[in-house]
Amino acid sequence: MIEHIKKPVVEVHDLIVSYGQNPVLWNIDLTLPEGALIGILGPNGAGKSTLIKAIMGLVKANSGFVKIFDQGLNQVRKRISYVPQRESVDWDFPASALDIVMMGTYHKLGLFKRPGKKEKILALDCLEKVNMKAFANRQISELSGGQQQRVFIARALAQQADIYFMDEPFAGVDMSTEKALVQLFQEMTQEGKTVIVVHHDIYSAGKYFDWLIMLNMHLIASGPTNQVLTEELLTKTYGGKLSMLTDVGELIKKSSFNPLKS
Repeated sequence: MIEHIKKPVVEVHDLIVSYGQNPVLWNIDLTLPEGALIGILGPNGAGKSTLIKAIMGLVKANSGFVKIFDQGLNQVRKRISYVPQRESVDWDFPASALDIVMMGTYHKLGLFKRPGKKEKILALDCLEKVNMKAFANRQISELSGGQQQRVFIARALAQQADIYFMDEPFAGVDMSTEKALVQLFQEMTQEGKTVIVVHHDIYSAGKYFDWLIMLNMHLIASGPTNQVLTEELLTKTYGGKLSMLTDVGELIKKSSFNPLKS
């Protein structure tokens, strides 16, 4: 189930990725709309993180191709921002929260320019958006896991990109922070940004996202949340693992497809 989109922000065609002899993604074809908050759902090992890494050229595809804003990756790299999984970052790096966020401004400055007052104001504004301005001078290693995550999201915001890839941005944050981040992402999409989030919680997916990619090595579905978050497609995506949930119908009813805008 793939929704036809007149002006796709991301196109993936016939994508196959394997690590050594192990296939991770098979024949992925999808298009994604501009200005949407998009969730990628699937069980562990489904290839969710690999999909966004392959789109950004961080892992090598065996075959297939990707277009972003109807261009090749190298033409649009400065319009893309990425928040990796928290576990993949060396948090002992000797830098303050403000230093980390200001790194997000570097690619627009050019090779020999140093960030100045304008970049500092931007970085502090981005920290404020994730409720971390009070921690601007704190060493990144001294922050909690959830605080570190918010600083990296602020760094992504400082890049002033058009499309944001976020690999489990809610991991390790409390529920109030998660809801604040979802609200921030929704505000970003209202400004025309596209935010693509690897997510693991089926319960909240129906409330958070405008669009869902359902993935389990193969593409199960890609489309508006109220069309693809169905019992049939959840069962296809999670298979036997879905039986851990007591009542799929109740789950879908609870999600009620309402974005978190109240």
